[in-house]
Amino acid sequence: MFSSTLPLVGFTILMQVSAGGTALYYLTSFLPLYRNKSRLPLGPKFIPLIFLALAILGVLISLLHLGHPGKALNTLENLKSSWLSREILMTILYLGFSGIFTMILFIKPEWKRACHLFIILSIISGIALIYTMSGVYSAMPVPAWHALFTFLNFFAASITMGGAVLLLLQIPNGSWSGQRSLAWIIGIVMVLEIMFIPVFLSYLDNNSQASQLSLKLLLEDNNLVFYFRLGLQLAALGLISLAVINIKSFTDQGNKLLWPVIGTTICIIFSEILGRALFYLIEVPLGSL
Repeated sequence: MFSSTLPLVGFTILMQVSAGGTALYYLTSFLPLYRNKSRLPLGPKFIPLIFLALAILGVLISLLHLGHPGKALNTLENLKSSWLSREILMTILYLGFSGIFTMILFIKPEWKRACHLFIILSIISGIALIYTMSGVYSAMPVPAWHALFTFLNFFAASITMGGAVLLLLQIPNGSWSGQRSLAWIIGIVMVLEIMFIPVFLSYLDNNSQASQLSLKLLLEDNNLVFYFRLGLQLAALGLISLAVINIKSFTDQGNKLLWPVIGTTICIIFSEILGRALFYLIEVPLGSL
């Protein structure tokens, strides 16, 4: 069952990295440099280009599931009633705004107002995209995909994955204050994610028969995946904590940050891939028993 959803997993993971990374880029990289210098250095300019490329790759992967781009365009006729239609629209808007922002950044960086406008539009459409992604699943009659949990999971994944990739890209030439802020944001969100796990398990245990079966699938049938993912989350939290300690100044920051941040990024991305696998594996619709 999970193998048939691999294109969707690839799409959601890549779009979350892109949208989360773009938002955090604006807060921790773009604004400080943009305020103090007339032109961004070449290194930070390439960061939104990388996030745009990841989003495009995500869309291309999603076509493996849809089969033909025309199917996606046809679904836009149902915006009022279909979460999938809204997701496709937000994807188009996010790609469009991000593409325009990146183009201006490279070709006409002196257009400061246009740069600000289109990166803000990219962030807004990216947030809307993550929200509509969660809506596609939370609207289904699957207790394990309850709206609140899916919503929180998708946004937390966007922040942690996007933030980790951004921090990795920032190591050569990012401001140490921006790097420290990023590390704190990633660490805090990861702590909240881990603390929320017992709440989710309690919800499954105290609700319908379908949700209790989902709990059984999670903790018995797929317990190795569940605990391995938890181990990756704890490892990432430890590594990002080490990064926070190391980010003190420009002195040797590359040597001190490189391996902890690489480890953090790998652990977070693999934990989210496993989390998405569990997300599909514990799918038990109401009325299916």
